[in-house]
Amino acid sequence: MIPWDKLLNLKDYTPLELALFCSGCYLWVIVYWVYIKDIVKKQFVEVPIFAACGNIGWEFTWSFLLVTDMGPLMQFCYRAWFFFDLFIFYGVLRYGWKQVQTQTLRPYLPPLLVLIAVFHAAAFYFMFTSGLDTSIGANSAFLLNMTLSILYIFLLVRQTDVSNFSMAAAWGKMVGTGTNTVFMNIHPAYAGNHFLHFISIVTTTLDCFYIFWLWRMRRQAVLAGAGVPAAGQASALSTAAASLTSAVS
Repeated sequence: MIPWDKLLNLKDYTPLELALFCSGCYLWVIVYWVYIKDIVKKQFVEVPIFAACGNIGWEFTWSFLLVTDMGPLMQFCYRAWFFFDLFIFYGVLRYGWKQVQTQTLRPYLPPLLVLIAVFHAAAFYFMFTSGLDTSIGANSAFLLNMTLSILYIFLLVRQTDVSNFSMAAAWGKMVGTGTNTVFMNIHPAYAGNHFLHFISIVTTTLDCFYIFWLWRMRRQAVLAGAGVPAAGQASALSTAAASLTSAVS
């Protein structure tokens, strides 16, 4: 019989809360695997590179400098994120220049990205030790996740070729974030943390919008008879992307 009481904190969290949070977190491990597979296959990183720096910084801090109070099973998940993210961050350093339009910045991009990752690791550590984060890193994690979701949308609407963007990863991110959002909003210890409630709901909503927009761009390409849109074949998509950018601005 599995000793759940030794693997998870059943004193401060209910089985439902743990099921929601753990399932969402481990679903993110699958999303990371999709990212890695696509990096190898396509030589392109679909994760917004500056958000990726924050990801690996957060995961290093919560894997080795801080400890979640949810138990060893969740600490293992945090570390799994970090080790998977090492491969993703390697892809960011090698192929991240494809997301940067400023030519003069590209030669300096790898050391800049490393510095940004280190900055995030330090910031998240001091955020917790200053009493600004929860015992599982929820405030910092959702701040980072919301930033990732926003940057994902802006990265997508600049594309004329969406073949490098995975619908499986998009759904995995949304569902994983969504189950975590439910947990954040029902856990009694967070009852007064309306900041966390707000950013978690906003993040999930942004993920739903991203799925819709990616589906729309793919659908427009199919209707145009171009399959997955290629460069120079997506004037309608470019117009739609420009409209969305103007609306957001």
